[in-house]
Amino acid sequence: MIIVSDNSVLSCLAEIGELDLLRRLYGKVTITETIRLEALHAGAPVSLRDLFLNVPDWISVVPDELPYLDETGALDAGEASAITLAWQHRDCSLLIIDEKRGRKVAGALDLRITGTAGFLTDAAAEGLIDFEDAFLRLARTEFRLSPQIVEALRQSLGNRKPPTDR
Repeated sequence: MIIVSDNSVLSCLAEIGELDLLRRLYGKVTITETIRLEALHAGAPVSLRDLFLNVPDWISVVPDELPYLDETGALDAGEASAITLAWQHRDCSLLIIDEKRGRKVAGALDLRITGTAGFLTDAAAEGLIDFEDAFLRLARTEFRLSPQIVEALRQSLGNRKPPTDR
């Protein structure tokens, strides 16, 4: 399985101090060069910029495949590059993306997707983080999620099997 992340997810995780959670849950994450450059932008969280000054071995940075898929024409370059990369590995990829338009395009392409909230819920289900604490920290950022969605995610934890031994 190839895990492809868009920059928005990386930024959210950096803001709540949980970037390493990607490694702990998935082992390795793949991003495009465009996403790496977005992570180094002056507006990115400092912890994210610091991480990408010396990219850790659990993050694989691959060149952008151009041209991007036609379906991604209305998206920004980072989203388009992530979706295109996930599409190239569509039989074995998981795309982590938050933006509504990007998720809609990825869904129309039948890509397997999750977002920051789904990722944090999966990590909580595996016993890697405390759900309530993670979502409280997430609520203190600019990330917006309705109370109904948070409650649905909370309820979904009760419907899951206990974490497997790693």
